This record gives sequence, structure tokens and C-alpha cells, in this order.
Amino acid sequence: MNTQQLIADAVRNSKDRSESTLWDALFSIWFRRLVYTQIWEDPEADLAALQLPIGSTIVTISSGGCNALSYLTAKPAQVFAVDLNEAHLALLKLKLAGLRALPDYASFWQFFGEGTAAGNADLYRRRLRPALDLDARGFWDERDFRGRPRYRYFTDGFYRHGALGRFIGFAHLLAKVAKIDLNVLLKGAPDSPERRAALQRVDRLFHSRFARMLTRTPALLFSLGIPPQQRELLGGDQPLNEVLHQRLLRLIDVYPNETNYFAWQALSRSYPGPGDLCLPLYLQESRYQQMRAGAGLVIPVHENLRVFLESLPARQIDAVVLLDSQDWMAPDEIRALWDAIDRAGKEQVRVIFRTAGAESPLETEPLAPLQQTWQRDAERSAIGFDRDRSGIYGGFHCYMRRSGAGS
Repeated sequence: MNTQQLIADAVRNSKDRSESTLWDALFSIWFRRLVYTQIWEDPEADLAALQLPIGSTIVTISSGGCNALSYLTAKPAQVFAVDLNEAHLALLKLKLAGLRALPDYASFWQFFGEGTAAGNADLYRRRLRPALDLDARGFWDERDFRGRPRYRYFTDGFYRHGALGRFIGFAHLLAKVAKIDLNVLLKGAPDSPERRAALQRVDRLFHSRFARMLTRTPALLFSLGIPPQQRELLGGDQPLNEVLHQRLLRLIDVYPNETNYFAWQALSRSYPGPGDLCLPLYLQESRYQQMRAGAGLVIPVHENLRVFLESLPARQIDAVVLLDSQDWMAPDEIRALWDAIDRAGKEQVRVIFRTAGAESPLETEPLAPLQQTWQRDAERSAIGFDRDRSGIYGGFHCYMRRSGAGS
């Protein structure tokens, strides 16, 4: 089965294939692209909720790979980073090549932290390209619609690229038109008059007629990585412009921005640094040697997650990280996924995921039978939600197998 069909099946959320919508088909094509240059689930929140013992085996959806690399701080035995999107896997493979082939933290930071230096093109050609497999090399060598090889994204602001990076750039343009000072939102004192004024302008923008019209356009939300069915979950009973406004405020106005690199990405499409403050774990200078030593433990896998879990020996996995993937899935596929986790997971396997809305799919009527095997850990779920600095999800859920429910 080719990549496009794999993604099409993953985003289908209907009773059968004949009920898939035109928007589902368009999203499956769109999502083959590089969407996320940075993952928008906080790996530190994941680790706080999972509380993994040393030597754990982790299976995670890869996305941009920030999570898989950051999990190395938990000293796992192995991390399988599984994804249908070959562009995201190519990014993870490039980061792994950087850890193996670049000479020091300064060059790793220059390439992956800043992503703006003209010299990064030479670093790619001399150091990184020879360390890549043919698939990843082909992706980064391929020319984009402007005729530039993709590795040059790292010479002019990597975090301005990708579908989400460009969408954020569009949002910055709207903010400029609305006279919203993003620098004040990012760096201003929380109670300063200037920051309060900027937040008031944000409020007016999100409640404008233009914002209401914009958030009713499914194709535009593709750039946020939101397929049609997740859009419905995200909105719930509230207008989508209001929900997105609330999520933005949680992202930029709840956690201190000096330690919240998600706010930096949202407001400036960059990281502060180098160093250890306000950076993903894998980009922190004090953890660089640990990342280099553990790079061989991260295994990129191009496969449907359920199919990959079904291919593993029984009782091998300590933790599974589903990101928000179940928001995209039909109930029968979710049941099959959890059956695969049940077989591949150890007795104390832990599963975490996020949802666009507050409710877990396992608490809905179609999937209620799964509760005979799986129990939501309210305490760990609350820890994960409270510590997730990205603030863009409505729910964080941690599940464990019920006592005596192992098959």
C-alpha cells in the first residue's frame, strides 16, 4: 500500500470508505507534506505523566521527532518512532544524522536550533547527507516549487517552513494588520499596559467577522494539521474562533514565556538560545552528549502504527504515545489499535494521548467495551495536561491496563 493510501485510511473517520468526504481526500494529499517542523506536544509533560522506569521500550508517533529524541532523557532501551508521513521521518533521520555526524553542540545548534546560517548548506552536503538513507536523502535533496533543494530550508529560517510554519507566518501578517505587537506578547511583563493592550487587540481580532469566516474554511485549517473530523471535535458546542482564541491564550498567557519554547515558536517561529533555557530537551546543551550517545536507540519506522504494533513480539512495550491520532480515526480502527497495544504491551504498559476536545474516545459509547481492559489514570492525566506548555489541546489522557485484565 502506498503512502497516500496509508494516510487516506488514517484520516478516514466514516463507517466505510464510501462515506469519506472530499475534504478527507484533500487532507490525505496535503498531509504527505512537511507539516510540523517542531512537534506541538510537550515531551516533558509526556515524561511526567508516564513516569517510566529506566530501560523502557517506547513506541511513539514521530511527527517532527522532537518527542522521540527528548524521551532519551528517560534512559530508555529503545524508542520506535512510527509515522506515515515520510517528510516527518526524513526530519527525524536528519536530526539523528546531526547527532552522529556534526562535530559539536555549536554546529548542532546552528543547524537545528537556529536553522538560519548560510553555512548550513555546506554542513548538510559534507556532514549530514552522507549519513542519511536514500529515502531521507531524496527528500532533502528534492527541489521545492521554487526550485530550491529542501535542505536550504535550514539557511533562511527552518521554522518558517512547513505547512504550520507558513500558517503561523500568515497569522503574523494578520496580527500586523490588526496592529498586534507580537514582541510585546512574547517578552513584555505580564501585567504591563502594553501587553494588556496587545491581548485586547487579539481578542478583537478573534471575535471579528473575518475570523469567524476564516475558521469555517476547512482547507485553511489543514495548515494547522487539523483534518475535517478533528475540526468538529475541536469546536464542540462553541464557535471555532472562540475555541482557538482560548487555546492561544493558554499557550501565550498561562506559562512563563521565558521558559515556554512553544510560545516562542508561535510568536516568533524561532527559539531563544543556545543553552538550556526555553528549549526542547534534545536541543539543550547540557543534554547534548546524552543525545549523541542515545541516537542509536531511536528507530524511525514508516508504517501504520497499529500494523507496526501487530508485528512486534507480545509483551514487549512499556509505553505507547499516540499524540492526537485517535481524533482522526473511526471507532473500529481505534478498537483494533488498542487490541494491538494490549498484545504488544507489558503488564504495566502506559498509554498517553491528546484530544482536540476534552473527552477521551474510550469514554464514548462506541468504545465503552475497551474500559473493561483499560482504565484512565486521572492523576497522571491531570499532570500531563497541567504541564503541557503548548496548551493547544483540550484533553490529555493516560491509560493503564486494569488489574487482572491482561490477555
